[in-house]
Amino acid sequence: MAVYISDLDIRNFRSCVAANLQLTHFTPLVGLNNCGKSNCLTALQWLVRRAKLGLEDFHDPVQPVQVMGTLRGITEADLAVLEQKHRKKIEGHVRDGVLMVRREQQAPGGDTELTVMNPDTGDWEPNPTGIDNAISALFPDPIRIGAMENAEEDASKAKTTTTIGKLLASMLAAIQEQHEEALTPHLAAILGMISAEGGERFEELGRIDESINRKISDLFPGIRIKLDFPVPVFNDLIKAGTVKVYEGEGRGRAFGSYGHGAQRAIQMAMVRHLADLKRGEAAAGGATLLLVDEPELFMHPFAVEQVREALRALSVAGYQVVFSTHSAQMILAKDAKNALLMTKTHPDGTKARPRMQSVVERLVENPTHQLHQLFSLTNSSQILFADKVVLTEGKTELRLLPSIFQAVAGKTVGQSSLAIVAMTGVADTKKSMEVLSGIGLPSCAVVDLDFAFRHAMKHGFLQGDDPDIVACKAVLARMAGDGLISLEGGLPRKGVQGSASKAFELLAADDGAKVHIAELVKKLRDQNVWLWSAGAIEPHLGLSEKSEHAWLTLQVRLESEPLEDVCADAEGIRSLVEWMGAVPAEVQPA
Repeated sequence: MAVYISDLDIRNFRSCVAANLQLTHFTPLVGLNNCGKSNCLTALQWLVRRAKLGLEDFHDPVQPVQVMGTLRGITEADLAVLEQKHRKKIEGHVRDGVLMVRREQQAPGGDTELTVMNPDTGDWEPNPTGIDNAISALFPDPIRIGAMENAEEDASKAKTTTTIGKLLASMLAAIQEQHEEALTPHLAAILGMISAEGGERFEELGRIDESINRKISDLFPGIRIKLDFPVPVFNDLIKAGTVKVYEGEGRGRAFGSYGHGAQRAIQMAMVRHLADLKRGEAAAGGATLLLVDEPELFMHPFAVEQVREALRALSVAGYQVVFSTHSAQMILAKDAKNALLMTKTHPDGTKARPRMQSVVERLVENPTHQLHQLFSLTNSSQILFADKVVLTEGKTELRLLPSIFQAVAGKTVGQSSLAIVAMTGVADTKKSMEVLSGIGLPSCAVVDLDFAFRHAMKHGFLQGDDPDIVACKAVLARMAGDGLISLEGGLPRKGVQGSASKAFELLAADDGAKVHIAELVKKLRDQNVWLWSAGAIEPHLGLSEKSEHAWLTLQVRLESEPLEDVCADAEGIRSLVEWMGAVPAEVQPA
């Protein structure tokens, strides 16, 4: 794999007071609007491309801006392609393929300084002359594809600092290699016609020269001029390239004359073509940073998938791809391990939560399963932009809790930054909560009464000899002796009462169990687990069945009738909504 920047530390840059990002060859940045994702991309670009920062780039104008990066994967082959003078500047600071660099600017409008870390002492050493050129050789000028507000200006400037120019320069290298020799004689012929030293110079130019020179001799005898028109070499022609857009049989129109959807499609199509060119090529002599703001912007779902795969292809063909996104389609379950969840709070500024991969590997024996559970396509669009996750066990909760929450709270779960996620199995509850906590995302779980008996003790929510569990099991034994329910190993099973869940509903209705169930509810609620005291959600809602018809009927009634008229336990449902919206005590911000 090519050289890449693995760790990015940003200090005092815009919204980034002190942010650390763990990057890979393919890194999505996700988070709510205005949380600093684009600022992180700009800081990464600034690290490898020198530029002066203005006052607006300093979070605190009296403190310096610093961006530090760890370059990994530097091999002898990468050093060998550097000019000898550049190699001397850099190779002494490389240890085990790692080089740490820091760009710093002390004050707005001041000079920038690039320093490197001495791997032996850990000190940042003063800027060796030419180190910027050495770093540029490992990381050529980044390609930055921004949001669409500057797309027209970007496309209209024919130079390599624009997106279009950089993409064209990257793609047209093969044309230069194959046709430069054929075109050079034609350029030379033009040069002979219009340059000052041309042997076939146009007569009109000579006449103009003579007329001007007669006037010069009157003012300053002894000097004369010749009009000169430099002819660009082949490489200059390539650098000046832009695009024209054609529709039907009409004349070509400027890129900026089309709407944002068409402009974005053209930009992303060029990225896809670049990916096709680079696919399978060996990446030697460094990598190119491809930094993209919201690649999915203005694109339909099918096109989003194609852009995602094009960016992925570039990430294995010599490009380090870092992009911000608001689309779940841009992040598959297999990408979740590298996604960075970005947040911004006052006064801490922009932060990246820990990567999912490191948290999952630390907590879960089967990380692939857990990643799929938490970041399957149907879940990721909610989790990635939530401030709190509500894990649910049953289909009824998943279907009805959003409507119930809106009816009680007066706003949607999305407006409250909540994600309601169905678990693949209630046995995942504990690990899922631990993983979410590990990335700094508060969570809670809504479970049926049987969870307290089948999983709570195993997961450490309850003690193995919990007296309330013991008392409830005694009630179950009595009920089984009366022929009301069927047991196996002391717990309900499918039998005379029907399903095992029905037996827990009967237990919840028994006067001898109610006080103990109330205690179990309290113990679990203190640990962010909501236990249905009536056995499951259906008795609290007054539903006699789990069916689309029953769910739809309740949703319709909630839109026009008071909660007390719709739900059997309106007070309990209100308490649930209030509990869902509260941030768990142990993760509340200080």
